[in-house]
Amino acid sequence: MTEETKIKTRKGGFIGVVSIILGAGGVFLSYIFIFLYLGRILVAETAAARECRLVAPFFLPTFACVGILGGILWLTAGVGFFQKKEWGYKVGVIAVVIALFASFWPNIPTMESGVAVPGPWFLIFVPNLLVFFFLLRSRGQESWGKSLLGLVVGMAFILEFINGIAATTRMVNRLAEMDPLAPDYGPAMMYMLTMPTNMIASLLLGFAAVGLFISKKKDLVRIAGLAGAFLGISAGFPLAIYSMFFTGQGPGFSMFLMGPVVSLLVGLVFMSSKMMNKIMRNT
Repeated sequence: MTEETKIKTRKGGFIGVVSIILGAGGVFLSYIFIFLYLGRILVAETAAARECRLVAPFFLPTFACVGILGGILWLTAGVGFFQKKEWGYKVGVIAVVIALFASFWPNIPTMESGVAVPGPWFLIFVPNLLVFFFLLRSRGQESWGKSLLGLVVGMAFILEFINGIAATTRMVNRLAEMDPLAPDYGPAMMYMLTMPTNMIASLLLGFAAVGLFISKKKDLVRIAGLAGAFLGISAGFPLAIYSMFFTGQGPGFSMFLMGPVVSLLVGLVFMSSKMMNKIMRNT
């Protein structure tokens, strides 16, 4: 947070109202969407014999809980803004990153199953994306370069976690198909290896995405970003290559590729001291 942010917090009425709306809306919609769509998604996925049917009952409620946490943090940030506290901005940054994270992936199984197109969670994701830039630019007085870097790191955070979910899905299905009398872990091995590494990469990148704007220990943020990017690359590219060429379905594009590609971009930025210093310098 810059010195100018301290001045901005004296007039926190508007962003306070926005925080309360996003917080209350996020909590309410996270509950409603689960009750409205979880059963329908599971029925559609099961009828289509898609692999998500085995893990969706776990991951969808988990994301709803994370979304509720994001909403609660938005409400907390709103109190900080109304009372002109500097910590309102920091809590708001954490809230918006968590809300964006929690409201992106659930749209994928919802649209894939044909239950709702576009996915209803975009009602949470899109407003938070807009407020992300408003919060950073108006309240944090952050540069466009730093704001966009935060967005890219946040994208890597989300995509690496999605890779972890997808690897979990493939792993669970391969293990379920395994003959218990003659177990063969080969078809599941790549997913067993890369599922936890993608998840850990996601957590490191999530820390970097938040730390860019609220942490004073910029070296620690850079280390976390580099470690997350390298881990995402080392887990993501082998997973994508295996999925595209060695699954017996013939060569083809794999969505697993998105995570390591974005992680590579993040890694290139964090590796360059010159570029990092230029981006981190506020306008």
